[in-house]
Amino acid sequence: MSLSQKKYMPEQVLVVVGGGLAGMSAAIEAYNSNPSAQIVLVDKEQRLGGNSAKASSGINGVGTETQKKLQVADSIPMFFDDVVKSGKGFTSPTLAQKLVDDSKDAVTWLQTAFNLDLDVLAQLGGHSAKRTHRRPDLPDGRPQPVGYGITSTLGNHLSKLSSMEDGRLKLILNSRVTSLIKDESDGVVGVIYSTLDPNAGSEQSPETHLLSKAVILTTGGFAGEGPNFPPILSKYAPSLVGLPSTNGHFATGDGLKLAVDVGAQLVDMDKVQVHPTGFLRLSDPNSPTKFLAAEALRGEGGILLNGLGHRFVNELGTRDAVTDSISANCANESSLNLSVLSPNTPPESSKSPNAFLVLSEPAATKFGLGALGFYVKMGLMFKSDSLSQLASSLHVDVDTLKLVFTEYESARAGLSHDKFGKTQFPSPLFNDQVDTSVLKSPNKAKDSPLGENTAYYWGIITPVLHYTMGGVRFNNQAQVLRQDGTAIPVTGGLHGANRLGGNSLLECVVYGREAARQASKLII
Repeated sequence: MSLSQKKYMPEQVLVVVGGGLAGMSAAIEAYNSNPSAQIVLVDKEQRLGGNSAKASSGINGVGTETQKKLQVADSIPMFFDDVVKSGKGFTSPTLAQKLVDDSKDAVTWLQTAFNLDLDVLAQLGGHSAKRTHRRPDLPDGRPQPVGYGITSTLGNHLSKLSSMEDGRLKLILNSRVTSLIKDESDGVVGVIYSTLDPNAGSEQSPETHLLSKAVILTTGGFAGEGPNFPPILSKYAPSLVGLPSTNGHFATGDGLKLAVDVGAQLVDMDKVQVHPTGFLRLSDPNSPTKFLAAEALRGEGGILLNGLGHRFVNELGTRDAVTDSISANCANESSLNLSVLSPNTPPESSKSPNAFLVLSEPAATKFGLGALGFYVKMGLMFKSDSLSQLASSLHVDVDTLKLVFTEYESARAGLSHDKFGKTQFPSPLFNDQVDTSVLKSPNKAKDSPLGENTAYYWGIITPVLHYTMGGVRFNNQAQVLRQDGTAIPVTGGLHGANRLGGNSLLECVVYGREAARQASKLII
């Protein structure tokens, strides 16, 4: 039964605009919070998921059952400090506190309400503890991508709710909201949308006016893929136009225009995150769309090398720090010669700085061989059966790799300080035990057979547009704010200048559900 078949009462309708994880979380929470509410979710794509479906590293949570089971020492103050430090003075403490406080409940909700096995933990860049939850490989070795797993599970749940006889939830897909409806007091009382032609992508149906008691905007960011970047990116971050992107074509900032048109305030619009590791495919190095190299690859022990085979950064630094270091240390004589690496690479090399991402066999096992196998199948990563074979594949000197890897192992053993400030070493770079005398004098490694019994996985990465920290200003009740700070009767400011890995999915769940709880109170 649809809303058109049921008695339509605008005062009981709650509209959710956007079908990513935030929108789906909001719709489900609203459905569960108020049995009188009629929920309508509108999305311009043919299927739910958005960019959330692409998330690959996980969702953060403090004090979860998974952390307790693995005896991880963590706390709310530790997580809060990590978020604020990453934001470089631009983070809203109030918003960050709620994100951290509600993180346990967000992860628990996914685990218990939807039976999602978020049982693998990693410590990502900028985090002081293992708190990023993802899914393990299946027993047969197949990977379980965390973003797709969460969004497909919630999407299936919404599809079931939409087929219920009570008609309380309706999905309107392939439809673009073109404007919000305001009343005489400037309150938002509905939306106007048009259904799209799935082939042409143009608006085909007449505009439909849908009145409601509340509207929740969960439309995502503006770092869309392709040569025709969203005009909003050109306006606020023109220096980044031309970088490849991990975003879907749908990430065009539609909701920001909708909100501004009803008086919302925008904040931090120039804060656009460039993720340090997007995979570069040798057969198409200048593709504007890149597949994300999950931060968990480095979180489980992956290292970064320049074209000479040297490390140049703490791989577990914040995303902006790692990105800046790639740009500074992987150019000129330290750059990668892509045409040498693969004869199939087009003559024109990549326009962006590139680096090697290398995982030892122990790191690969911790990350999950199923997920790595997927990257290999996609032609994004390759396997070398020994250190000498790795050196040959990367076209770098094997003695250089022996020295660099042994220096790393020396720091991991606590016999020296890592020159790039790394203090957490998730995995060894060799299968073999390294003699202490070699660790104390890494130059001795050149005469040893180190690494000949270790397999390595490697790929080429480049910085990519990934996330827009700015957006509509909102409070900790997920209410959109006007220029004067008052709430518009219907999310920016949370992440500051840089977002920590694993906080995107968390933000979607925490603030999507909070928006639904607050909006549901308006429906009697």
